[in-house]
Amino acid sequence: MKKMRMNIADRKNIRTPLTWAAVVVVVFSLFPILALAGVDRASADDWSFGLLTHLAWVDTHSLLQVLRAAFASVKKYYFTWQGTWFSVFLFSLQPEVFSHDAYWIVPVLMTGLLIGGVSDFLYCLLVRFLHISRQDFLLLDAILLFVLIQFVPYQTSAIFWYNGAAHYTVPFALVMAACARFLRYVQDFRKRDLILAALWMTLLGGTNYLTAIFGLGLFVLFTALFFRRDRRVFFMLIPMVFEIAGLLVSALAPGNAVRGGSHYQITAWGMIEAVGKALVQGARGIGSSFWEYPVAMAAMLVLAVFLWDILREKISELQLHFPCPGLVILYLWGLYCAVYWPVLFVGGSVSDGSVSVGVPNTIFWVFVVSLFGSLLYGLGWICEKSGGRGEGLRLSVYAVGFAAAFLILAVCRMDLKNSTDYACYYYIRSGKAAVYKEQMDELTDILTDESIEDAVVPYIVGEQEPLVHLPVTLDKDEWSNQKMALFFRKKSLVAVPRDEWEARREIR
Repeated sequence: MKKMRMNIADRKNIRTPLTWAAVVVVVFSLFPILALAGVDRASADDWSFGLLTHLAWVDTHSLLQVLRAAFASVKKYYFTWQGTWFSVFLFSLQPEVFSHDAYWIVPVLMTGLLIGGVSDFLYCLLVRFLHISRQDFLLLDAILLFVLIQFVPYQTSAIFWYNGAAHYTVPFALVMAACARFLRYVQDFRKRDLILAALWMTLLGGTNYLTAIFGLGLFVLFTALFFRRDRRVFFMLIPMVFEIAGLLVSALAPGNAVRGGSHYQITAWGMIEAVGKALVQGARGIGSSFWEYPVAMAAMLVLAVFLWDILREKISELQLHFPCPGLVILYLWGLYCAVYWPVLFVGGSVSDGSVSVGVPNTIFWVFVVSLFGSLLYGLGWICEKSGGRGEGLRLSVYAVGFAAAFLILAVCRMDLKNSTDYACYYYIRSGKAAVYKEQMDELTDILTDESIEDAVVPYIVGEQEPLVHLPVTLDKDEWSNQKMALFFRKKSLVAVPRDEWEARREIR
C-alpha cells in the first residue's frame, strides 16, 4: 500500500513542474494579443450595425435608449438582412458606440470569453465530474486553450474584429458555458443550473447555425450518457427546446430570403442533400486538419499522453466507466461533420473560401473539442479495460509521445508562423502596428471634428492583418463611406491618396 501511494505521488510530482510550465506559457502567450489591443479599431459592419445605438448614446447618454435602439436594430435587420437576432443585438453594441477609444476591449473580451467558457466546461467535466485534481485540470486546460487560441485559422474574426467575433467566438463560449451548466445540473440538480442552461441555449439559437447545431448535439450526447444516472436529466430537454425555438425564430426571418436573393429556397430535398455533402466534406476536413495544423496536433499528442496517465490513476481509484466508446466517438465526429451542414445547405463551401472567415474558426474549434472528447472517452475506456495498470508502460508512453511531438515540431516548425502570437508579434515588431495606429488616430480626429461636414480623409495604407479595416474610398456613395458618414454625422465622406490629402492640408 505504501509503495502504491509513493508511485501515485511520484506521478503527480512529475506532472507538477510541467503543469506550471504550461500555465506560464499560456499566460505569456496572451501578451502579444494584449499588446495589440490598443491598436485595434472598429471597421466594416461595426459602423452599420452600431449606427442606431451610437446615435442614441450621443443624443441621450441613456443606456435605456441604447437598448431600445439595439432592439430596433434587431427588428430592422430581421426583416431586411438575416434572422440571427442575438448576434445582431450584440453587433449593435460594438464598443465604439459608446467611445471612440473603447475598441481595445474587443481582443480582451473575446479572449477572456474563450478562456472562461472552455475552462468552466473543463473544470466541471474533469474536476467536478471525473474528480481529477485541480492541478491536472490546469495542465490539460492550458494545453487545450493554447491550441484553440494560437492556431485558430483567422485571428481577425476570432479575436480582433468585434462583429466577426460576436457572431462566432461568443456563441462558442456560450456552448461551453451551457455544457458546464448541464454537468453541474447532473451532479446537484439545482434549478439555477437548469435556468442558466436554458438561457444560454436560447441565446445560442439566435447566433450562427454552426455553433447552435454543435451545442444542441452536445446536449443530446450528455442526455444519452447520463439519463441512467437520474431521470431528472431529461429536464435538460427544456434548454434544447428553447434553443430550437430560437433557431426557428432565426430561420423564419423574412430577411433571410432578402439576403439569399432570388435563388433562396428551403426544400426537404435540399436539406437531405446537404447532409450527404456535410458527411463528405466533414470527413475531408478531419483528414486535412491533421495535416494543416501539425503543431497544434503535436500539442494534442502531448495532451493525450498526460490524459492517459491521469486517467490510469482515476480508473483504479473511482472505478470510472466508459461504455460504448466506438459509438460515442463516432457520434462526436458525426457532430463535427454536422457543423458543415448550414454552409452547404445555402450553397457555400468552406474549402473555396466562399463563406465568412468565422466559419473555418468555428469548424477548427469544434474539431479540437471533438478530438479532445474522443481522446478522453477512448483513453478512459482503454484504462478501464486494463484496470488502470500499465506502470511499466508509463515511461515508454511518455518517451514515445514526447519524441513524436518534438519531431513534428522540428519538421513543421514553419507552422508556428501561422500562430496568433507570431501574427501579433510580426505586426508590432515590423512597425506596421504603429503606422496603422497613427493613421487611424488621424482618421478619428477628422471624423470627430464637428466643424467638418464634408470629410476628406487620406487612404489608410499598409497591411492590417490580424486587424481589419474596410477602407474609405473616393466614391462618396460607396457603402463603407455612407455608413461611416452616418455614424459620425457627416454629410459626405471620401478618401483621397495621402499625397493629395497632404497637399490639400498645406493649402488650408
